[in-house]
Amino acid sequence: MFIGLTSEQFEEKIQSALSLDLPYSDPVQRRLMDPSGSQTRPAAVCILFASSSQKPSGPILLLTKRSETLEIHKGQMAFPGGLCESQDQGNPVRTALRETEEEMGIPSECIKVLGELPRLVTGTGFLIQPIVGVSKKSLEKMVLNPNPDEIDEVIWVSLQTLLRPETYRNEFFLRELVQYPIDVFQVGQYRIWGATGTILKNLLDRLTTFR
Repeated sequence: MFIGLTSEQFEEKIQSALSLDLPYSDPVQRRLMDPSGSQTRPAAVCILFASSSQKPSGPILLLTKRSETLEIHKGQMAFPGGLCESQDQGNPVRTALRETEEEMGIPSECIKVLGELPRLVTGTGFLIQPIVGVSKKSLEKMVLNPNPDEIDEVIWVSLQTLLRPETYRNEFFLRELVQYPIDVFQVGQYRIWGATGTILKNLLDRLTTFR
């Protein structure tokens, strides 16, 4: 589906997919709403694509495994990102790029922002704005410097792998005696779920709808 596309063609497909009116599914959104009713904390994540001459299967996507020492979502697969801070001036793009640089060592100027997905609220009280971008450098020319205090592992997953039917499954998460459906992607030993799985599912649905 994406093999053989030029960088310009891929960027056009992403931007067209982001323009679609495709909200998160109702069951998932109900699961994500903060049950306590407490005020949410604004945050942003960067969904970063790159190209690689060593990976002929097409565009690849950056994912991280959060450190086991973190207080929240420790050990889970995630996109680079974090809480909005005062220097971001309420701009989620600035938050996503700043956090990506702090976590991965990727300079903001090396990322081309293509657009955003709908915001969503997590059960832990974060209001997340997903920002989608592409690296201006190929994987071979990127210099990564993961922050060991936040990141245990970095993986790059091909878009083609994520789109395979056998990679995805719908599971149920038990919370307060209620089962809620969740989106799960299994890539080798890595289980991608939670808000990351929900965001990823929405993006892939857009791409497959647009084709």
